Amino acid sequence: MATKTNNKSSDTNKEAVVFLLDQFICDYIRNEWLNVNRPILPQAQELGVHRHIIKKIIEDQPYRVPISTLAIICFYKKIDLSDFFKLIEEKYGSRINDDFVLKTKKDAQ
Repeated sequence: MATKTNNKSSDTNKEAVVFLLDQFICDYIRNEWLNVNRPILPQAQELGVHRHIIKKIIEDQPYRVPISTLAIICFYKKIDLSDFFKLIEEKYGSRINDDFVLKTKKDAQ
């Protein structure tokens, strides 16, 4: 009888692509809309998202924020999603491209 092995540790060491735009989005939210010295839960409630999302953004690790989550955050900030991307473009314009960095999946989470 074959035994099933847990490959979870080997999966976390595989490389993941992290686009710089994802990093710019997190940087903008962290630097402009969040306060790393405030508790996470009230900030999550103010932005209409779960606290783990705020924690991922604050941790300064690459995180791919889903568009639906961005839309919710923008709704609570009373800004159109298109205007959010204009803010990103104003702040990081010349640096926005399709570049990416390779991280292990463990690092990219």
